[in-house]
Amino acid sequence: MALPNLLIVGAAKSGTTSLHNYLNQHPDVFMCSPKEPHFLINKEIGEQRIPKGVLNLEDYKSLFEGKSGKRYRGESSVMYLSFPEITIKNIKKYLSEDVKIIIMLRNPVERAYSGYQHVKRYNIMESLSFEDALEQSEHRYHNTSNMTPASRYLELGLYYKQVKVLSEAFKNIHLIIYDDYKHHFDKEMNKVFHFLGVDPVKINTEGEHMVGGWEWKSEWMKSLMMKKNPLKTALKFLLPFKSLRKGIRVNLQKGNIKKVKKINPETKRWLKGYYKSDVEQLSLLLERDLNYWIL
Repeated sequence: MALPNLLIVGAAKSGTTSLHNYLNQHPDVFMCSPKEPHFLINKEIGEQRIPKGVLNLEDYKSLFEGKSGKRYRGESSVMYLSFPEITIKNIKKYLSEDVKIIIMLRNPVERAYSGYQHVKRYNIMESLSFEDALEQSEHRYHNTSNMTPASRYLELGLYYKQVKVLSEAFKNIHLIIYDDYKHHFDKEMNKVFHFLGVDPVKINTEGEHMVGGWEWKSEWMKSLMMKKNPLKTALKFLLPFKSLRKGIRVNLQKGNIKKVKKINPETKRWLKGYYKSDVEQLSLLLERDLNYWIL
């Protein structure tokens, strides 16, 4: 079947985009584009929540069309991890219980702030301060039908239950800690290759993926760049070459962004307290001490 047998399920902002692209360099692996179809959860969580989300099975199959000869066909929908019950149900319905699953976890405090900055960069609906967004995240998500689940900044970092439920449902799970991936890349990639049962290959890491650390200087420019508008429509007509339009966009962006400020120390301390119990339980589950995340 031309359906995935490899899933990178999250967590968001934990290195999943780079791993998706690096695995795509392996001759035995095909990783789909777009990276995050979220087919397995889209209908249940709300059809308007995921940009470019795939809603029907035929469109999902088309992402892997012609790749049935590959040993692995993969996708990397990072919200699967935060909706484990839905994900499990639909893996069993559409895929196979033998699917290979990769989970990547990052310090939940860092992940929350990075996730907020990402949504703030690319989603026109996010205009709150980090502290206000934390306070309102769940209420806003559950009361706004088109609010992205990526805005659930606190919930997405509560890894213990997410990992436990998936681990109890499937046997072929490989877990990567972002710190290891960042500081011992070759070693971690070899572990992934071993998990997949494929020969190790040299990965070209020159390309950068989802580079963060920046924000828009003004909401006006963000709106101009993110929203559909007559100017963009006119540019598509006047400049039919996509590469030329991309160059203009990149130059406009460079002149209208600034470096992200560091997280407020008080907010950081509060988040460490919020995640303390969950990290302690996760450490026991994984038989690895991750308490340095909350020290």
